[in-house]
Amino acid sequence: MKTILLNLNAGYVFFTSSIYMGVMWALHFFWYPSWQYLNLGNVQDAFVGPTGEATKFFTILVPIMMVSCIIMIITEWKQPARWTTWLISAGIVGATIVGKLIIIPINETIAAGVADQATLNALLERWMMLNNIRMAITTVMWLGCLFYFMYKKTEA
Repeated sequence: MKTILLNLNAGYVFFTSSIYMGVMWALHFFWYPSWQYLNLGNVQDAFVGPTGEATKFFTILVPIMMVSCIIMIITEWKQPARWTTWLISAGIVGATIVGKLIIIPINETIAAGVADQATLNALLERWMMLNNIRMAITTVMWLGCLFYFMYKKTEA
């Protein structure tokens, strides 16, 4: 039973890492190109609403991920695969720091309303650049999950 629960825990981390990385890649490749058309008249509907919903979603997802990562670190503490659990944990912590400390304040500024299009454009450019960083971080996190399962497969 313990093995099943630990596998479910690791599976949850891989699943949620895939969601997080997938959202970052989708932002970069599918939604960024259309954001050059955001303006003061449509930014509330096209940006503020979706980012608010994403924040609510990840506010539930990420703390559970962190607990699951701690469980993985503890259970792999003396195992050769332990480095993958640290990589995964560093990814979720890094992505969270960038999101909570830098990106969410930009979201809040835009949601409160900005005075002119130049300010909006500057905020969106910074937001996109920071999410590119978060895309790289979540990709490394996802690779940590992949390496974890590859390593575990070779142990079996």
